[in-house]
Amino acid sequence: MIRAVIFDLGHTLWDIGPGDGRALAAAYAALQRTLAARLGRDDLPEAAAIQEAVRLALQASREDYFLDASGQLDQPPSYAWVDRGCRSLGLALDAALLRELTPPLFATEIDHLLCGDGTVEALRALDARGLRLGCITNTLADSAAIRAMLRRFDIEALMRSVVVSADEGWRKPHRSLFEKALRELDVAAADAIFVGDSPLQDVGGAKACGMHAVLTQQYVARPHEGHRPPPDAIIAHLRELPAIIDRLDAAAPPAATLQRNGAGPGEG
Repeated sequence: MIRAVIFDLGHTLWDIGPGDGRALAAAYAALQRTLAARLGRDDLPEAAAIQEAVRLALQASREDYFLDASGQLDQPPSYAWVDRGCRSLGLALDAALLRELTPPLFATEIDHLLCGDGTVEALRALDARGLRLGCITNTLADSAAIRAMLRRFDIEALMRSVVVSADEGWRKPHRSLFEKALRELDVAAADAIFVGDSPLQDVGGAKACGMHAVLTQQYVARPHEGHRPPPDAIIAHLRELPAIIDRLDAAAPPAATLQRNGAGPGEG
């Protein structure tokens, strides 16, 4: 019996709209001012130069860390890219300072999140049904930023587990992220569904852990033909999930359902 539903975030619960860059520029301006004050220097690179250097550092990692081309699933701390960018400008900062100053740089997309009509209502309906909800996201933002994004749509309280790759050091489809969510929700893999937009990261990762997997095309339709294993279902909106859950519950072997409900042989 399905007891939990775990979600990807970007392109699953919300989309990310275009921004004008002002929030990001302001974050780098604040970084530059803080560095000048902390280091007591007036010869630091301009904020725009630091921003561009970090952008180039991220771009250089595009294949390895953002397109899954290398197959590497370990995720360096987010400040590593800020460090690389700063070093390219001749600016070496200690790790503690980098850890402190990096989070706001990767939290600016909060103002550009777009949650589709009916999405929050669909989540609340699943919660009202007694299902345990959680989320797993691949991101450079930290948990505090992700929780702020969830609060923006008044859904943080619905999420009993929030697993963030930037804090875990691994990215989906690494099984450790799925296993952590299952532990925090206190459910077996066979009793959980993962919902996401990526055939590889979401469907593949969840299936490898023994979970059910649903591919959503609410915000983006990614090619999935030929990907193995296939999803258990493909949906166009989260409001379709109750019917999917009913179908999976109806297809569950009676013996397995009995065991999940805590009744063993000879128990009523």
